[in-house]
Amino acid sequence: MKLNQLQTYLSAWLKRRRHQKVTLIAHKLYQNRLLLGKSGSEIGDWQMAERINKNIFKLYFFKFNQPFISIEKKVLEPILDYLKRLALLEILGLMGNVSLIIGVIVFVSGEKQRRNAEIYQAWQVITAAYNQSGSGGRKEALEFLNSEPRRIPWFWMTWERQSLRGLEAPKAYLKEIQLPEADLLQADLQQANLLQANLQQALLWQANLQQAVLIGANLQEANLSRANLQEAFLWQADLQEANLSRANLQEAFLWQADLQEANLSDTDLRQAFYSDETTSQAACGAVFLSYPCPTKFPEGFNPKAAGMKLIKEVEDLPERYR
Repeated sequence: MKLNQLQTYLSAWLKRRRHQKVTLIAHKLYQNRLLLGKSGSEIGDWQMAERINKNIFKLYFFKFNQPFISIEKKVLEPILDYLKRLALLEILGLMGNVSLIIGVIVFVSGEKQRRNAEIYQAWQVITAAYNQSGSGGRKEALEFLNSEPRRIPWFWMTWERQSLRGLEAPKAYLKEIQLPEADLLQADLQQANLLQANLQQALLWQANLQQAVLIGANLQEANLSRANLQEAFLWQADLQEANLSRANLQEAFLWQADLQEANLSDTDLRQAFYSDETTSQAACGAVFLSYPCPTKFPEGFNPKAAGMKLIKEVEDLPERYR
């Protein structure tokens, strides 16, 4: 008798438990319909809830999908409006709508074309600003071409940086431009303003940087082999470990520049100006440098033997710098 009572009790408890689960699922389905603006009925919700509760896989899928319902409505829907209703909400909500998935695939596959269009527009900006003394949008265009951007929401997509070989940008205003590791082989940057530019590890082989303003520029490990840096302004420039072999630095201004561990083999430094510990405070101040303002050379390098000109006093400076 006690066993029968226990069985009856367990059976009743299990029925109540199943009823509670089905009720909870049906209520969730009802809330989802209201949130998403879907049509339906309470009977339909109940029948769907019973089918979900009977199938363990459907039940797990239902529980997994619940957090996305609110996200889709509150977060993704505004994004979809901006993207011309590309149906991302429906993709995440239904996850089985083949036509919508195909739409997303088509959109993603078009990213390459859009990227190419952006590259083309960037080069158009650079070309249109040729020989202008201002930026003309070139700074942003060049930084974009040299970057490795990710696309949102396709965050897994990255693009390779573009080659800037043969760039024609004389007299360009490129102050503080960020072009690390840029391929600027044989680029024409004559008289360009590259004040405090980041050109670390950039390839500037045979580049024309004659009279370029490179004050405070980061040229660490840059390849400047055979580059023309004649009369370039390089004070406070960081040229540590840079390759300057066979570069032309005639009459370049190298005050307070850091050339430690730089490759200066066969570099033409005739009449290039440099400073050392004997340079006066007045001379440093004449070119707005803090005192003392010595130039740092590779160990064992003799600037006088290389034909360089030491500036000690203000009167030693060329007239254009006084």
